[in-house]
Amino acid sequence: MALNSILGVAAESVNVAAEVLLLPSVILAFFVAELTPSYATIGLVSAIAIGFWTLGRLPAHLLSQSRRRQQPWAFASAVIRASAIGILAVVTSRMDAGSLSQSARPLILTVFLCLIAFSLAGGFGGLTGAALLRSSIATETWGSFVRRRAGWSALASVLAALAVARLLGGALPFPGGYGRLFLVATFCLVIVAVLTAAMREPWTAVTVSAPNPPPRVWRQLLQDSRYRRFLLFRVLFSSTAAIDPFLFLYAITRLGAPITKIGDYVILAVLGWVLSAPVWFWVERRSGARTLLQSAAVVRLIAPAVALATPPLAAIGLVRDRLPDGTGLTTVYGAAFFVVGAALAAQSRGNYDYLAALAPHVDLPAFTGLTNTVLAVVAFAPVLGGILIERFGYEALFGVAAAIGLVTVFAGGWLAETPSRAREHENAGHAATTRAILSRPA
Repeated sequence: MALNSILGVAAESVNVAAEVLLLPSVILAFFVAELTPSYATIGLVSAIAIGFWTLGRLPAHLLSQSRRRQQPWAFASAVIRASAIGILAVVTSRMDAGSLSQSARPLILTVFLCLIAFSLAGGFGGLTGAALLRSSIATETWGSFVRRRAGWSALASVLAALAVARLLGGALPFPGGYGRLFLVATFCLVIVAVLTAAMREPWTAVTVSAPNPPPRVWRQLLQDSRYRRFLLFRVLFSSTAAIDPFLFLYAITRLGAPITKIGDYVILAVLGWVLSAPVWFWVERRSGARTLLQSAAVVRLIAPAVALATPPLAAIGLVRDRLPDGTGLTTVYGAAFFVVGAALAAQSRGNYDYLAALAPHVDLPAFTGLTNTVLAVVAFAPVLGGILIERFGYEALFGVAAAIGLVTVFAGGWLAETPSRAREHENAGHAATTRAILSRPA
C-alpha cells in the first residue's frame, strides 16, 4: 500500500504534465490553425478533446461496477494514449516547412484521429484509474495521498508549462517545435503506463448492481426540477468554452502578439488553475459546492469581457503612449487565460461534489451518465463559434459568449441548495430561533 501511494502520486503528476504539454484548447488548436484557415476546423480540435473525453467516461462507469480489477483497463488506456501521441509525434517530426502545403490535410486528419483515440482513452482511463487508486491505497492514508498528489501535480503542471514556453518559443521552424513537444508528451505518457503497471491492486470482490435501463432512469431524472436546473447551468457554462480555441488566435490577429507568446499564455492558464485551487477549496468548505459553481460562472464571464475590452483599451491615447510596442497590452490580455484556468479549476471541483450531494448514492451513476451525455454534445460549441467568427467576426463570438456567461451567472443563482447545505441552513435557523427565545426577558 505504501508503494502504491508513491506510484499513484508519481503517475498522477506525470499525467498532469502530459496534459499541459498538449492542452488542446490552446496548443493543439493553434497547431491546426497553422495548417488551415477554417475556424470551424480549429474549433473542432477543442470539441473532439472535450466531447470524446466525456463519451469515454460512459463505458467506464459500467466497467467500474462489473469488473473486479481496474488495473488492466487503466493500463490499456495509458498505452493507447501514449501510442496516439507517439504517432502524432513521429508524423510531425518527419514534416518540414516546405512540404506542409501538400501534406496539410493528411496531417490534420492524423491530428484528429490521434486526438479521438487520446480523448476516448483519457476519459475511460480517468475513471478506471481513480478506481484503481481507491482500491490500492489504504483508506487511513487517503487524505495524505490526496494532499501530496495535489502538491506534486501543481508543481508538475507549472514545469510542463515552462517546457511549453521553451519548446515553442525557440527559433525552430514550424512544425519542429511541436514535434519535440509531442515527443516529450509521449515520454510522459509512457511513464504513466509504466507506473500504472507497477501498482499492485488487491484482488477484492466488487458488488455488482444491475442498473435500470438508461432511458427509463434518465426520464425519471429529468422529472427532478433540482437536477434540471443543474443541467441547464452546466450546459450554459460549457457553452461559454466556445471562445477558448480562439483566444490565442485573437491575440495574434487583432493585438499583434507574437506566435512565441503561446508559452506565456499557457503558463498563465496553468497558474490560474494552480493558484486558485486553495481559494476554491476554502470557498467550498465554507459555503458548499453551489457557491463554488456560482463563483466559477462569475470568473468565467471575465474572459470574453477582457477580449472585448482590450482593443478599445489599445485605442486610448494615454494607453497607446505608455505601451507603444503593444507588449504590455498583450500581457494584460493574458488575464483572459488566467481566469479561464481559475474557472475550470472551480468547475471541476464543484461539479461532481454538487451532483453527489444532490443525487442519492444509488442514482449517482445515472445522474453522471446523463450529464456526460448531454455535455458531450455541448462540447461541440467551439465549432459553432468558429462558424460565427467566419461570418461575423471575433467580436460577435465574444459578445455572444459574454451574454451566455451572464445568463449562466443568473442560472447559478437558480441552483437548488444541496440537501446537506439545506440542512445546515435549517439547523442554523433553528439555533438562531432558540437563542432568540432564550435571550428574551422573562
